[in-house]
Amino acid sequence: MNSSVSIELVRHEHGCAVLAARGELDLQTAPLLYRRGLDAVGTGTALVLDLGEVHFCDSSGFNALLRLYRRAVLDGGGAFALVSPPEQVRRLLALTGGEASIPVHPSVERACASLAEPPEARAA
Repeated sequence: MNSSVSIELVRHEHGCAVLAARGELDLQTAPLLYRRGLDAVGTGTALVLDLGEVHFCDSSGFNALLRLYRRAVLDGGGAFALVSPPEQVRRLLALTGGEASIPVHPSVERACASLAEPPEARAA
């Protein structure tokens, strides 16, 4: 399989780190997403993954997303959200119960605005 992905780190005006991925997230490309995500995550960082241009995501890609969630939120005390994930990711979130923990937004602007809110307001 010849897979490719591009991952661009963008700083958004709301202060969150935005990673925009394009292409396929699979066994070959998921490690790159994870490394780029780790580079962006610091203590208290709000990390947004824009997956609007991802047209395929296998279990390796999904695992990278979950590991980044863990690093950003559970280990780092920050926040995490997805923007426009492909249907495969939405189904996996629903099957694993991840949809209760990982917010999904239709746009980067909405995701960053939501993550800029205090944690108490996000949980409501």
